[in-house]
Amino acid sequence: RYTLNWNLNPDINILVGINGSGKSTLLREINKYFNPSVPGARTMKIKIEPDVRTSLKCLMINTFDVPVIPHKVKDLKESILDVELRDLLYTTGQDNQLSFVNFRLKATISTENAFKINEQIKFLFSEIDKLFSKTGKRIEINPADNSLVFRTDDGTIIELTQLSSGEKQLLIILFTVFLTEGKPVLLLMDEPEISMHIEWQQQLIDVIYTINPNCQLIIATHSPSIFGDGWGDKLFFMEDIIKSADAGQE
Repeated sequence: RYTLNWNLNPDINILVGINGSGKSTLLREINKYFNPSVPGARTMKIKIEPDVRTSLKCLMINTFDVPVIPHKVKDLKESILDVELRDLLYTTGQDNQLSFVNFRLKATISTENAFKINEQIKFLFSEIDKLFSKTGKRIEINPADNSLVFRTDDGTIIELTQLSSGEKQLLIILFTVFLTEGKPVLLLMDEPEISMHIEWQQQLIDVIYTINPNCQLIIATHSPSIFGDGWGDKLFFMEDIIKSADAGQE
């Protein structure tokens, strides 16, 4: 129906527009372009320099409206976020799957590698603890089974499945960014503010860039809190992208 022409910033791109204007569709199509194995036929023709497609890794974080894959559900009480988080943290044996378990296994290569990996994990945990500090939770690795848990100020252990939707959502975002290991990556995020507290929304971009300063962000959002704290110059309106293309402007 439309021709879009979008000159992206090399760092942060925040896409806004009314419901049904095509924001989510555009992000999904960009993801399919870079990752042809993603289910669903492509409905949009995208022109990007060929070398970019082969050299740049693209990841999409969608923490809502994700179809549940029945064989992945271990418990009827599991939410979509539980499945997504479990896959991200504990999946093994899949080369293309980001996995915290696989990242930790790199520590077995050498003593030097082990020190580096452990320092990176400590850094991530410190960032998570800052965000969770108001609820008195600290993340740690349970030595009994190597699972991730939270411990409260009074010593109570909280399993990840016991966290709120917003907390799980934030963890999915932070661990995904962390597992890119600081490499250049195109990160697509569709309405990351869903279920997330306003204070976390305001800090989200800063935290992402603290963990990986080499990522290019494309965020579709309805929340002023995401872009209200100094990111107004990174804002793009869906209707402007369409109008510019209609007028033949580059």
